[in-house]
Amino acid sequence: MCLLGLALLAAPALAQTNKLPRTSDGKPDLQGIWQIRNRAAYDLDGEGVVEGNTIPYQPGAAALKAKNFADRHTLDPASKCYMPGVPRIMYMNHAFQIFQTPTHIAMAFELSHIYRIIYTNGSKHPEGLDFWMGDSRGRWDGDTLVVDVTNHNDKTWFDMAGNFHSDTVHVVERYSLTDADTLRYEVTIEDPKTFTRPWKISMPIYRQKELNRLPEYACQAEAEEASGDFTRDPHTWYPAGKSEKTTTAAAPMIRRATDGKPNLGGYYSPQAPGANYGLEEHKEVFGFPEGPGFIIDPPDKKLPMQDWAKAEQQDRLRPERGYEDPTAHCFASGVPRSMYTSPFQIIQTPDYIGFFFERMAHRIIPLDGRPHVPDHVRLWHGDSVGHWEGNTLVVETTNFNGKSWLNEVGEIVSYAETVVERFTPVDRNTIDYRATVTDPLVYTRPWTIAFLLKKQQQELLEVACLEDNQDLKHLKDVRDAAIKAKSSTSEHKN
Repeated sequence: MCLLGLALLAAPALAQTNKLPRTSDGKPDLQGIWQIRNRAAYDLDGEGVVEGNTIPYQPGAAALKAKNFADRHTLDPASKCYMPGVPRIMYMNHAFQIFQTPTHIAMAFELSHIYRIIYTNGSKHPEGLDFWMGDSRGRWDGDTLVVDVTNHNDKTWFDMAGNFHSDTVHVVERYSLTDADTLRYEVTIEDPKTFTRPWKISMPIYRQKELNRLPEYACQAEAEEASGDFTRDPHTWYPAGKSEKTTTAAAPMIRRATDGKPNLGGYYSPQAPGANYGLEEHKEVFGFPEGPGFIIDPPDKKLPMQDWAKAEQQDRLRPERGYEDPTAHCFASGVPRSMYTSPFQIIQTPDYIGFFFERMAHRIIPLDGRPHVPDHVRLWHGDSVGHWEGNTLVVETTNFNGKSWLNEVGEIVSYAETVVERFTPVDRNTIDYRATVTDPLVYTRPWTIAFLLKKQQQELLEVACLEDNQDLKHLKDVRDAAIKAKSSTSEHKN
């Protein structure tokens, strides 16, 4: 009788488990766009998510937390658009998207193009390194993803109320699907420098079915535009207030995914030395290193710029205009610039290709044939849609905001840019990359660049560009000095 009763009680739970979406390897399928529905990011203590409703601070740490709270409007690292760390990023009021393979789980966040890569391949944490987002290593415990997060720095908070940690914090996350559209998120936090004992938080995270793309919130870019520190370029930016407008041959010996498509996943280094200092062949000039050139069309291997664009690009070489390069502010690089400036990780699923760049930015490319977003939606990396042509991944990207430069010498693209990229594997560790750019506001005709992407046996390390930026103040000083000198000359003439 007791056994029968236990069986009856277990039946609903077993039925629920069997209804969970699963990947081809039988693991729960966590993929999709998710977001919390609480205010834990404002104050963990006040949301009922802390087990026991108390964070067990040591006395000295409690005093520092009180000081943080009093000065929270100026001290909160997230208020400066810095990376918020783990677990805070998970319960901020911004959506995120999960991509899942047997060896990696990637999370791309709406906030500032931030991402996390969780290694589920049994690899170990690195030694002697610390990161804003920590280092994440995951494993499956039945149907629960368990993520061990270490290697934190001490520069992030848990929330806007000043709850904080030291660099010895150890975070263990547990992700469990309670149904197809709800994730149970549980976290155990241990930090002997700050707390008297380990403590836990838990909350549900919900699938965002109404979103078919991850939104973009470029925190620092929007802050600098609002303050006037990053100003509109009338030639290239998407016009303010504009309203909505209604086969390649098989490559030999290439890696393939389980669905038969070429497997592009891995860590890649672009073989494009000097491209960030000029896409044409060039010698060292103004301190910029030489480059062999990567333009394969037009035949003369020159950018076919309109006359105004030639003049503008030359003017951007003036030292005081270096401050206007968006990457100097740690903004997203745009396309195709992001493809030749730093290493990146490709995460591939049957429905998406995700690019995760060393300088904390990401691109998400859906492969389901969806149309581009409406014309008035304008993004730093544009809106990409991809499809396979034989063994070649073809990606068309539109809807740019026009705020990016192509490189540090100021080569130009505008909001009218369209990029068609072709990723063709030529062997197990090499991708032939080609990008054709059409931009009728800047160029007289389309042009194409090409270089190789080499797969390497490395892991992607965090580069905290904004948080560690030491160059922007110097560039601003150079700009301000030039403005002052020009003003003084003008006053002297008058």
